[in-house]
Amino acid sequence: MKITSKSLPYLLLLPTLIWVFMLVVYPFLSAAQLSFYSSKYGVTLGEFVGFKNFYKLLFEDDLFWIAFKNSIIWTVGNLAIQTVFGLGGALLLNQKFRARNASRTLVIIPWVIPTVVISLIWRWMLEPSMGIVNAILTWVGIMNPNEPFLYLGSLSYAMPVMTIINSWRFTPFAIVLILAGLQTIPIELYESSDIDGASGLQKFRFVTFPLIAPILGFVGLFAFVWTFNMFDLIWLITQGGPADTTETLPLLIYRRGFTQFKMSEAAAISVIMFLFLAVFSIIYFRRMVRRSE
Repeated sequence: MKITSKSLPYLLLLPTLIWVFMLVVYPFLSAAQLSFYSSKYGVTLGEFVGFKNFYKLLFEDDLFWIAFKNSIIWTVGNLAIQTVFGLGGALLLNQKFRARNASRTLVIIPWVIPTVVISLIWRWMLEPSMGIVNAILTWVGIMNPNEPFLYLGSLSYAMPVMTIINSWRFTPFAIVLILAGLQTIPIELYESSDIDGASGLQKFRFVTFPLIAPILGFVGLFAFVWTFNMFDLIWLITQGGPADTTETLPLLIYRRGFTQFKMSEAAAISVIMFLFLAVFSIIYFRRMVRRSE
């Protein structure tokens, strides 16, 4: 076969397309097929049941809706914190001050630490009787040493604490992306703003924000999808507890598939997650395109 200039780009993309098909497309199609059957262990498809698994999840399974609500709360909380602090940190690191380069290097450390290490560190720090957080609160007189606070064992505070931990880890990634966008803004625009007498807030509103809005949009979408699918950090720290207050859909998929061996239900949950994120991404991109026009 003769390779032409028109066919060469497709040939170069072929290995990547095959890899994506093997790792993404084929597993998803297999999970979608499995969701329409009654398969206990996932080895064989079993009996075809149509939409029975979806009906059971949506109309009969209270735990599914608890996990779905927790996933939304978990994702929105992380998105808000990471976007606000990511933008603030990027604006700060974009200023000229002593040790700026060292600060840019140190800020990325939480993001590169392995998840297992982060989980162990925070579990020890928040341990009620021996953790450093309660020790500091006791030392400053805020907490009674005889009544230690249960951060990860509280029904009201387990999810907010987990959100703070995850945001502490991934905010540096948002800072790096937004800082890269700030570096592309021409300095001449700020000089022109100074000549026109613009204040710092006006510079941010009319110069900085419009130019980094696409990057903020990308960071927001990436954080939403990534956080919604997150499994490892929650599982290693709380395993969905206490009393399902941190149980999210990825954890529920794991329990149904590899603890209860209900592989078809686990596949159905994964399909619902995919459809939800696909619809959200489409709506999100359309709004972004309309704003840019």
